[in-house]
Amino acid sequence: MRKSTPAIILVILLLGILFPFAALSQVSGVYASGFNFVFNSLLSHILMHMVLFGGLAWIAMRLSAKRPTWQRVLLSLGGVLLVGMLQELIQMVSVGVFNIGASLFDLGIDLAGGSIPLFIHLVLSMRKTAQ
Repeated sequence: MRKSTPAIILVILLLGILFPFAALSQVSGVYASGFNFVFNSLLSHILMHMVLFGGLAWIAMRLSAKRPTWQRVLLSLGGVLLVGMLQELIQMVSVGVFNIGASLFDLGIDLAGGSIPLFIHLVLSMRKTAQ
């Protein structure tokens, strides 16, 4: 992978996370139907958050590869939490729905998804040092 590739993926991922897709449902009925079809179930909502924020954590780990593991973990989870909070704020403002419980649930899912690549990295690191 070229050096610039993780940074490009990070920018695309951040745009995908932070763009207020739900707000477009208020503009177009056709878009709202498609959006609701995909994201109406709790399972799809959870999976989407986990995949997006897992990807974010993975990219953060790749971009901070020269740092000690504990710093990489803190940077990754801190980035996930910061981007998650920003995404929830954008969503609240753009849609006009202020549901703290739902936002806290989403942040928990974001952190859980962001923890998966970190856990995999730690397990693989431990296996390498054991060999």
